[in-house]
Amino acid sequence: MEHPRRTIVATSLGLKAATTLGLYLAHALPSFDSSSTTLDVAHLEPFVRWDTVYFLRIALNGYEHEQQAAFMPGLPGLMRLGAEAGKWCKGAAQLEAADAVLSGMLASAVAGTVAALCLYSLTLRISSSRSFALLSALLFLLPPSPPTLHSVPYTEPFAALFTIGGMLLHVQRRDLLAALCWAVGSGFRAQGIVLGVGFFGWRYLLESPWASGKLQLPTLLKEIPRFTFLSLVSILPFALFQAWINGQFCHADAEGGIRPWCEAGLGSSYGWIQSEYWDVGAFRYWTLQQLPNFLFAAPVLFMSFWASFDYYSHNTKQTLCTTLPFLFSPPPPKSTSASSRPFLNPRLTPFIHLHTALTCLLFFASHVQIILRVCVTNPVLWWFVANLVLGEGEAGEKGRKDGGGMPKEEEKRKRDGRRKWGRRWIGYCVVWGSVSIFLWSGFLPPA
Repeated sequence: MEHPRRTIVATSLGLKAATTLGLYLAHALPSFDSSSTTLDVAHLEPFVRWDTVYFLRIALNGYEHEQQAAFMPGLPGLMRLGAEAGKWCKGAAQLEAADAVLSGMLASAVAGTVAALCLYSLTLRISSSRSFALLSALLFLLPPSPPTLHSVPYTEPFAALFTIGGMLLHVQRRDLLAALCWAVGSGFRAQGIVLGVGFFGWRYLLESPWASGKLQLPTLLKEIPRFTFLSLVSILPFALFQAWINGQFCHADAEGGIRPWCEAGLGSSYGWIQSEYWDVGAFRYWTLQQLPNFLFAAPVLFMSFWASFDYYSHNTKQTLCTTLPFLFSPPPPKSTSASSRPFLNPRLTPFIHLHTALTCLLFFASHVQIILRVCVTNPVLWWFVANLVLGEGEAGEKGRKDGGGMPKEEEKRKRDGRRKWGRRWIGYCVVWGSVSIFLWSGFLPPA
């Protein structure tokens, strides 16, 4: 296509309109939960479900209860600004919840569209393939949970925007801007705090000091302050928010008195609240009662783990040498397969590590079904599915390496098999995405 960015924007707007219409139509069905009806949001009530109820209450009333501290202030802050603007424009005496919801919806819509554009630019920068970059961005816009990306005030569009935007700046070697981008992102979702530490650690503690195949101690000593500074910048908003929450709730007059997390460790509320109120922790979600949620998440988990396995199995030596250079050295020469199969580009190694770690975290220690919506914050899944849709696979790689490789019929069969999996994923997202609109509107899981 001659204008890929226009295609991305048009597709995003079309899907947002379709999802919004679907939520309105599904609203005619009875709702399992009535908590949103206690909020005066008028005709926007179909868009206030699950975490949006928390975001709205925080936006209007602030952090009244400690369990609300599980939600970062970025989105509630934007919704509050929208409500304040509406109050000023109308000359109203008080904030209106509908203004807060509408501003959150508009901001989320913009963030989701810009995130898709950032994914296109990031993919193009790494792969130099316009078709692969465009396909990845379009697949991103067709997630398993369209309401949280396209229509409702939710943190996923912002997490995707600042995660992928920071990655783009990082590969452009604009690290201070990348740190600032991830810092802003940590004000929306706490997962942003691992990005700076991970990517800056990879660049300044592994790549740079071990570039020659042996540890260059002077280089390492020079890079440690840079790594430390940039990492601190990227986690600063999260740390400041935790300090503020500590000041709000860790005093004798606080609701319920001094809470256990106030005097434990650094006095951070986040981990304790996630465990206490949301039962987050290693294997705590692995109960028979939660089996349906594991089944809901199974397609995304399958693709996510397959993506990691596919990359590691084809790049085993390169991955070991770059990840553990003190054990496996010197590093192998640059792979020549990146142009023929973008997903195997050696530059993706830190991205794959992050993807694998987050997938394992969701599988072993979190509400596993949220992978249906947080998967949009991770570009690796979309790169892998694009790789399947294009039919790139093991057969083609072996054929190139061996000079002859598999017979053409065998290679074609394997390519067609991978393309089928790509089509199955697209079909799954269309069907399940449509179903999820009705589940969302009815306040039914997964969410």
